[in-house]
Amino acid sequence: MKTTEVNESLIGKRCECVSFGSRVTGRITSIEEDEYCVRVNIRLDTPQRWGADLYTEECNWARKCDEFGSLGYLRVLPEPQEPNYETCVATFAENIPDFERRIFDDPAAWGVETLKEWIDSYESSRFTPLDERTAVITSEYNMEAIVKWLRDNTPLLDIRGK
Repeated sequence: MKTTEVNESLIGKRCECVSFGSRVTGRITSIEEDEYCVRVNIRLDTPQRWGADLYTEECNWARKCDEFGSLGYLRVLPEPQEPNYETCVATFAENIPDFERRIFDDPAAWGVETLKEWIDSYESSRFTPLDERTAVITSEYNMEAIVKWLRDNTPLLDIRGK
């Protein structure tokens, strides 16, 4: 990173830097600048040992006139994406075990024996019964297909959240 690229918007960002000759990760905590150089202070994810000392922070810096310093090895990392799960509560007109037996009457053909197994087989989806007629369903990206299947194949009374 160049000294001209350093600004306050970097504070809080994840980064990778060089500390005692090793590439390590951390989070930028502050920036200091004077007329000669720029310093980026980093809280390390994993403390680094140098001899008998243990360091939890690192400072990458560079001179403004010639960019000399460790700042050239600093790079901002992309933030990990959090999965976007949808959640809904399904209420059925009958007890879940009663209609499951009718729907999944041939487990060899379906490959499952219960509604929970069927919905859990969708990638990143979970079926959690709350009582005999109500269940919470979570899914990262299959909710539309699950709700359509429930409407077409079960005695669905109500579905909230979708």
